[in-house]
Amino acid sequence: MAEKKQPVVIEHESAAENSQDKKSNYVKDSASRIYSIAQQHGIDALLHRVPPQKTPLERALKREREVKAQQQKNLEQIVRLAHVSCKNETSGEPDQDWLYRFFEMAQDIHNSSMQRLWAQVLKRETTNPGFTSMKALKVLKDMTPKEAQILQRAAALSCSFGSDASLKLLFGMKIHSGIFSLSKRDTVTTINIGNHQLPYSSLLVLIELGLLHATELESGEIELDPPLTLSYQGKHLSLQASSRGVKLLYYRFSPTGNELCRLLGHKPNMQYYDQVVAMLSQKFTVHTDVKSSIHHTV
Repeated sequence: MAEKKQPVVIEHESAAENSQDKKSNYVKDSASRIYSIAQQHGIDALLHRVPPQKTPLERALKREREVKAQQQKNLEQIVRLAHVSCKNETSGEPDQDWLYRFFEMAQDIHNSSMQRLWAQVLKRETTNPGFTSMKALKVLKDMTPKEAQILQRAAALSCSFGSDASLKLLFGMKIHSGIFSLSKRDTVTTINIGNHQLPYSSLLVLIELGLLHATELESGEIELDPPLTLSYQGKHLSLQASSRGVKLLYYRFSPTGNELCRLLGHKPNMQYYDQVVAMLSQKFTVHTDVKSSIHHTV
């Protein structure tokens, strides 16, 4: 039985967390802010009027112990989150080198939402060894929570169609004018994905991260038969073209983008889905919830 994918939600820290501390932080001037940061990280020795009593080496060792303790807490929290998400799925043995690199990178993940994502990485690697590449781990390590939110919004719009299982951002159709048409120009119909929290600036972020190819692409001409299968967030559509000359317009996720999108699980944007169906219905007979002909591990 296929593993049921639970979506991972990337969000900002709860406003209720440490609300008193956060409220007091708003009134700090820059010097006070730097002083507070220095205290938190154990590098405030030269900011006091009284000369430090401990040597720089002693202070460094103390700070190193605190860093190690925090790294241990981070790893323990990630492992706990991975463990509680398990549903007795069949497991395999992750590669030991992969595990070593995973823990080496995951120990510096402090944000609670990002820890949930790293927990999902660990779980997927036990249920499907080799699922997440080292390259994807490196991209994930350098990704900020804001960038992860952008990827999450893009993943919620991703689909695949035809025999190609790679994920794409479908945003339009191009209809070629026939030889008997009065107009010599192709007709283009598009969906504004910026209306779905994915403006062009967000696409540029994904392109810069190497998760999305920069070029707008178009499919080959969709054949009248057989129907084209399109899969969106666990939903499967059968598209029967009503005329020739129709092509789909899309952005294509990179292999690393594919990996990370599949880690996030299915979290459909139903407003976008309805717009896609409405657009496709102009040139296709659309049947929903058909069996997918695409076989790939997720």
